Amino acid sequence: MNGVLILDKPRGITSQDAVNTVNRILKARRAGHTGTLDPFATGVLPICVNNATKIIPFMNNVYKKYEARMRLGIKTDTLDLTGRVIEEKEPGIINNIELLGAFSKFRGKINQVPPMYSALKKDGVRLYEYARRGIEVERAERSVVINELEILDFSPPFIRFMVECSRGTYIRVLASDIADELGCGGHLTELRRIESDGFKIDDAVTFEDIEKGSVELTPLDDALPHMKRINVDRELAGEIREGKQVRKFSFDKLDSADFRPGERIKIYEDSALVSITEALVDSADIGNLDGGALILKLLRVFN
Repeated sequence: MNGVLILDKPRGITSQDAVNTVNRILKARRAGHTGTLDPFATGVLPICVNNATKIIPFMNNVYKKYEARMRLGIKTDTLDLTGRVIEEKEPGIINNIELLGAFSKFRGKINQVPPMYSALKKDGVRLYEYARRGIEVERAERSVVINELEILDFSPPFIRFMVECSRGTYIRVLASDIADELGCGGHLTELRRIESDGFKIDDAVTFEDIEKGSVELTPLDDALPHMKRINVDRELAGEIREGKQVRKFSFDKLDSADFRPGERIKIYEDSALVSITEALVDSADIGNLDGGALILKLLRVFN
């Protein structure tokens, strides 16, 4: 049993709790998730089962999409509904022009200051450990990209919105910054991830579905659609499984070998994934290389 399970994580548990539950139900040897969701958040949590855990670093996890709700006028120390209220202010009347203007400032490449209640480290200590002791430390800004940011509903004091963003974006910070831009502050009250690693909420299953046994895992190949696939014969596949790098003298054993330096490539023997590799040269320049020149570097081998 190898593949990716797309879980609709319920509210109130950590991402690791979700992995442990899936592990128990499926009786898997090992499992791991591809991107943490806060306990109060729900939605798409890809969980790689058994050999699929090897592909986690190579999955296409550049952009994620969320639906969220913020409450204006109340700020919390965690920037979400789990925190302590630190400031209250009447939002006042906000018209559509003000609302659209505030949201427009947070599209494209923006900078965020990571929240104190986060797992990032400062001098070897998690930020949330400082926060729990009442200590605030300086944090460097981080650049993130907001591809899409759309208001879904405005029912004062609540705003529902959709955001597609780069990995590492804090939606709590985004909501807080937008609320500050509106002049009243606010915090995140709901967060639901609707797309991650190319997987959508419509593909997700619940714990109940898994218990019923009505779940099919996504094959490893389907979880890596952004990578080029090259087939090799049995002999070369065996050498790769032994850890031997792919050199020029094996080039003729590669099917449809067209690649560029730095490109990640899946190596297959028939329907079996053998390895994930990185091209070190341009395939168009192979003829100019010595026979022993390294052309594909093994990044992960599957036995």
